[in-house]
Amino acid sequence: MTVSTRVAIPSPTVEAEQVVSVDGLRKAYGATVAVADVSFSVARGEIFGLLGPNGAGKTTTVECMQGLRRADGGRIRVLGFDPVSQAGDLRRRIGCQLQESALPARIRVREALDLFASLARRRVDRRVLMEQWGLGEKERAAFSSLSGGSARGCSSRLRSLTTRRSCSSTR
Repeated sequence: MTVSTRVAIPSPTVEAEQVVSVDGLRKAYGATVAVADVSFSVARGEIFGLLGPNGAGKTTTVECMQGLRRADGGRIRVLGFDPVSQAGDLRRRIGCQLQESALPARIRVREALDLFASLARRRVDRRVLMEQWGLGEKERAAFSSLSGGSARGCSSRLRSLTTRRSCSSTR
């Protein structure tokens, strides 16, 4: 796995606070080592990506960072939380779009928005969001009829309604 190209977004008011710290991460599935001694950190405001071929351990790394998988070794902190022992606290602060995510095939875009809006910490006006997101004409469309990019974008926006921060995992 190649650990990322970094692009810092300058901000005069934001210190280089570490929001992600991975040190010596190791994860194996039986005799197959998926992640071996991976270390990196990400500062607030930094754009970071994990790059590598299929099977390089990118998804496993992100899943360990989210607390979805338990690392076999190393140390991980996300927003200061240990993803294993403080999983609940961490999950209340991040949202994640995994490689595969799905809503029921027949759910309509407006129904999906209503569902996620009902879980939001703040009041949400569906009509306003549909227009802001460029989905006004897709309101009655089945979610499964959206293009791949539109579906992922919509899923990411829906997730943002219920979380304060987000991260992504894509191929």
